[in-house]
Amino acid sequence: MMPDNQRVIKKKTGALILCLVGFQCALATDFYISTSGSDVTGKGSKASPWRTLKFACTMVPDSHGHTIQLTSGTFVETQITVPPGVSILGAGKDQTIIKADPTFYFNPAEPGFGTDKFLLNLSSSEPTNGNQSIKNFTVDGDGKKLHGAIYVKNRSNVLIEGIKVQYTNFTGIWLWDVEDSRVTDIQLKDCAWGSADWSSGAMDLANLKRVELDHITVDEGFGEGIKSLGANGEGNGKLHYLKIHDNYISVTPNGQWKTASGESAPNIAFELWNIELLGCELYNNYIDNTISLVNDQPQFTNPKGIQTIRIYNNILDMQTRAKGSGYALEISLHDVEVDHNYILRGPWGIVNWSTHGIKMSNWAIHHNVFYGIAASNPASIIRAQKDGLHHVQFYNNTVEFTGTTTTNLIAIMEGSSDNVEVKNNLIINSNTSYNLYPNKLVHLEKVTLRNLEVSNNLLFKQPVGNVPGTYTNNLAADPKINKTGTRPAPYYLPLAGSPLIDAGLNVGLPFEGKAPDIGAYEYHFSDFTPKNE
Repeated sequence: MMPDNQRVIKKKTGALILCLVGFQCALATDFYISTSGSDVTGKGSKASPWRTLKFACTMVPDSHGHTIQLTSGTFVETQITVPPGVSILGAGKDQTIIKADPTFYFNPAEPGFGTDKFLLNLSSSEPTNGNQSIKNFTVDGDGKKLHGAIYVKNRSNVLIEGIKVQYTNFTGIWLWDVEDSRVTDIQLKDCAWGSADWSSGAMDLANLKRVELDHITVDEGFGEGIKSLGANGEGNGKLHYLKIHDNYISVTPNGQWKTASGESAPNIAFELWNIELLGCELYNNYIDNTISLVNDQPQFTNPKGIQTIRIYNNILDMQTRAKGSGYALEISLHDVEVDHNYILRGPWGIVNWSTHGIKMSNWAIHHNVFYGIAASNPASIIRAQKDGLHHVQFYNNTVEFTGTTTTNLIAIMEGSSDNVEVKNNLIINSNTSYNLYPNKLVHLEKVTLRNLEVSNNLLFKQPVGNVPGTYTNNLAADPKINKTGTRPAPYYLPLAGSPLIDAGLNVGLPFEGKAPDIGAYEYHFSDFTPKNE
């Protein structure tokens, strides 16, 4: 028989071991999965790994900062519910592949949102601190048999990095009710769904605050690129302080959606539709089809005088893939700033198609370069279809008309307009002929325009026109720009002795020298991010 003192020692020792095991689990620990592992006999260790990510996510405690590491290889899974506080780390985008088991395929003709059909589900019933990262693997949708790859809802502090998603049916990644998170170094290939009625995006967004999307490559051959998608009864929710930068977003020229009359429309590369915007930024991106920013429901009627979104330092290329069919910016939105972008071809530079009677106000459009905007019908740099232009500042832009079709700088087709300022712009008319009438600085149809100011512009081979307004200090001369190298820079840079230098009006924007130069560039050129056509 064991002496009593030994029984006490053994009991205390067993309790100590249990305590140490619990303490180790509480610390951030790495667990392992391998294609040679086992969910039956494995222990989740490096020497004895588990086989599936789904099983691992049921075994690893949440909220302790644990990491599940996947080896290289292909893992076939059913839906994986990732707890908060648990990170997933693959061996690399091209080394670790996750696919859906055929029992989890979901690709009907009308899939709906299908938020329960994502392979990796990071979803909580209420706002939760995710404190986790998802990194370094590929989700392969097996030729659009998988509905979606990664769904994040009601989580904050989530990092998604180094992920490739390809060939999903509805969307690749969907963020909904997410705060203080980042999605970076992502590849999305053919991940979107679409119909004649509506389309999803390769990435979808709803109700985000302080989220950063950067270094994302979208190559979409069916639906849209990145878009707002969600529902709160009135629109698609909110995007506050969202930063979208250094991305490459390319989509097929014509998407699936059709207009009310049944006509095909240019595809949409980036769309924020009826979503409350505050302090958002879209910058340093390459985008090759329409950017659509539309808030035309009743709750968006009045401007708030607070910037909704700033769009700057982007290359908006409507030529290379879209072949001129896309238009760069659809803006039906108050309080927006568009600056330092290179906008290449397409039938319109900036257009407001809204017919809902909302007078979109407070547009600041400055230091952009517009080249080759053209269409068989009159094209335009800025066009308002029905509701006019209101409090628009068009400052320090460089515009070059080209080709054989009519293009107007500003076209207002219907509705009353007011307070339009055209100042410090370089307008170059390089047309060789016109299919309708000579290009106009301002073209009006069925409209009234009150308080038009046209000042300190240089118009090369472009008449100022006779639309009623205030016209002062406009020049008609050779601008003496570089005219060599790639557009926009160094092609449009002023040469020494150019009449553009110090000839502008101080409109409250930064400048060098005695006064602003006319056009998008200062003579002492420092930086302008878009450098290639």
